[in-house]
Amino acid sequence: MLKTALITDRHYLEHAPGRGHPERPERVKVLLDMAAGLDRAGLARIAPREATVAEIELCHEPRYVSLVRQTATRDSYDFDPDTHASRATYHTSLLAAGGVLTAVEAVLGGEADNGFALVRPPGHHALPDRAMGFCFFNNVAIAARYLTEVKGLGRVMILDWDVHHGNGTQDIFYDSPRVLYCSLHQFPHYPGTGSAREIGDGEGRGYTVNLPMPATFGDAEYLAAFDRVIMPIGQQFRPDFILVSAGFDCHFRDPLADMRVTEAGFAAMARRLKRLAAECCGGRMALTLEGGYDLGALASSVRQVIEELGCEADERIDSAPADRIGWLLDKVCNELAPFWKLEGEKIESRK
Repeated sequence: MLKTALITDRHYLEHAPGRGHPERPERVKVLLDMAAGLDRAGLARIAPREATVAEIELCHEPRYVSLVRQTATRDSYDFDPDTHASRATYHTSLLAAGGVLTAVEAVLGGEADNGFALVRPPGHHALPDRAMGFCFFNNVAIAARYLTEVKGLGRVMILDWDVHHGNGTQDIFYDSPRVLYCSLHQFPHYPGTGSAREIGDGEGRGYTVNLPMPATFGDAEYLAAFDRVIMPIGQQFRPDFILVSAGFDCHFRDPLADMRVTEAGFAAMARRLKRLAAECCGGRMALTLEGGYDLGALASSVRQVIEELGCEADERIDSAPADRIGWLLDKVCNELAPFWKLEGEKIESRK
């Protein structure tokens, strides 16, 4: 049985983006209720810390951080038509980024084998100088920079299975060979980025991997993408730590998208990443909550992933035929062929 650090806090309820907004406090409320009923052995419940301003500025420009700080003096502030701050947003956002850092620190320090930070607001759309898509600070990007710049790790892999492309995370690491960013997302869909041709720039070419999937793809297609693209590239990259932007809005019941992933599909993706982490970095992996807007689907899916995180990595094969995705995987492999070996039995880097 593996030990999982579970990071969450009632203070995540305080950010108020406005009545009727899909990124509502109840998202964390249902997860707090779900987590209270978990009796899984090896579950370490840890309170989050706030990220420092210096940690936020690992990814965000000081002038932008100052702007977000100023929202704490106003009842409301609109960054764009979807992204609204309240008086509590700045400190809740510091706690969200700090919650992911808390999970990372628990894993690095040996308190846990892996971790899951159930935080809000989410982060993967946040750009260095701009809030967007319900996001203010890029929680997963800050954790990746913390691992490479503060803790001195050589390579970090970010896997983003949120239904929306993590344009902010991609932008921050687009020219970096130290952070491998892989995203599976509905396309075309908000925010409009994440085509297969977006593979990085300069020294970072080949270290951005996008799988832009049409609506109605589900478990079989996601797992086929893992088995043919994500896992082989991860095995060649050999990360020192794996971070996951775990959005649950690709669930078949989610109101903001049109994908067909089930609770079993989320668990199967986590199982593969857990196996990759065991092979490459001593099992070191941390997940952070991104999207997921059907409350029941969110709670049941997160529960399945937490249960999976507690199981030892194994060789269970649970893929299914996925004929509909073959054309897309061919396209992605063609774009990445100069950088990674994605066909045949022998896995070797072409870098």
